[in-house]
Amino acid sequence: MLDHLINNPDMKQYQREFEAGQILFLENDASKDLYILVSGELDVLKGQKKISEIREQGALFGEMSLFLESRRTATVKARTRVKAVVIPPDRIKAILSDSPEVVWEISRYLAKRLDETSQVVYGLNEFYDQLPDAVVLTDREGKILSWNAAATKLYGRDWDDMRHRSVEEIYEDPERYREYLSEVQERFAVQERVLRVKHPQKGLRYISTSMNVLYDGHHNFQGVLSIGRDVTDARKMERRYRRIRNWVIPLILLAGLVAGGVFVGYPYFTKGYLPVDTKRQELKNLLAKDFMLLRSLLIDAFETDDRAKTGKLMREFFEVQETEVTPYLGLVLLNDEKRVFNAYNVEMDDEELEDMVGNSYAGIPFQGPKDSIHRVLTLYRVSREHPMGYRGIEVAFEMKRNGRFLGWLLFQMDTEKLETDYGIDEEGLALFRFKEP
Repeated sequence: MLDHLINNPDMKQYQREFEAGQILFLENDASKDLYILVSGELDVLKGQKKISEIREQGALFGEMSLFLESRRTATVKARTRVKAVVIPPDRIKAILSDSPEVVWEISRYLAKRLDETSQVVYGLNEFYDQLPDAVVLTDREGKILSWNAAATKLYGRDWDDMRHRSVEEIYEDPERYREYLSEVQERFAVQERVLRVKHPQKGLRYISTSMNVLYDGHHNFQGVLSIGRDVTDARKMERRYRRIRNWVIPLILLAGLVAGGVFVGYPYFTKGYLPVDTKRQELKNLLAKDFMLLRSLLIDAFETDDRAKTGKLMREFFEVQETEVTPYLGLVLLNDEKRVFNAYNVEMDDEELEDMVGNSYAGIPFQGPKDSIHRVLTLYRVSREHPMGYRGIEVAFEMKRNGRFLGWLLFQMDTEKLETDYGIDEEGLALFRFKEP
């Protein structure tokens, strides 16, 4: 590494010592000091999670914030007693001018890292071309660095045309792509998202996309690796199947019952049958009643950030329900920034529920009428029972006290019961109207 540099007598004046446990700089810090490790060991942290370590004498770190004038992308903390050269940004130009050997050493170091990165990208290209899914590698600016053969087929564009172009050009809704990327960068583990792509020959396609953010050894943001597969046919089949279940099958059954004989069918229709509109009204009344009940129970604890109490109340709400009858799978409380404050779901264990806390709903469209206090969300989730993901529907109600908006209460709906018991989907739920109490 830069061992010649740290032994340079001119650098002695910049040496500093740090005690074990002392933080050199924090994530999102605006400092621009350049560091060179003389001795000791350091941990690199993202949030509270250790992601890397620095322990080689002469290792350079903190350089990306200096050269790119960006904020720190990670926290660096001394694991042992550490000695390091710390060069303030206002001295860099003078040092580089007075000590040409410093320029040479830093240039060699950065060139070595660039060469290693280039070799990795070449090897990845060879590997990605063997994969059936579309793989796209972009740099920190969103420019495409790598694009495998499956991506050419899936997106309908040649690699020569897309090289160094913005990846956002392939999406029908670039803003939705940016929201998904922001969520991945913030949470690090986000389920795949279905994005719409403009295929030049096939038209609009639905692409199930998953992303991983790439960092270098010091956790400086380097780019994004995304994997996509075409789920257009599955989406069409899902809609077609839903229409069949909602309309064709009931009509066939109804026609068969009528043809079977008025005398046999008459008592059933007059006593046991409820029209679809009546069933939907029944669901609307149930949602309104349960929202008012839960609002009265949760509002105090929610306003005072009492997670233990809100969790206990949500669990008790389901414990008194008949699980085979209720149309709900779970409840979620979102704060005013659309982050999960607390959650309960009958299909999740405590560890899965705890992992939901802090997750953001900011990238999910809240659909519904402006004159109602409810919104409808359609999203894709991954669970232990559905490792490949499943489509979920959630109904969100505004939580207010004395006109002050606190957040949202979400009912996670059982999509199968919605279709079989109430003959309704997310579009029908969005047509409901609930007045503010």
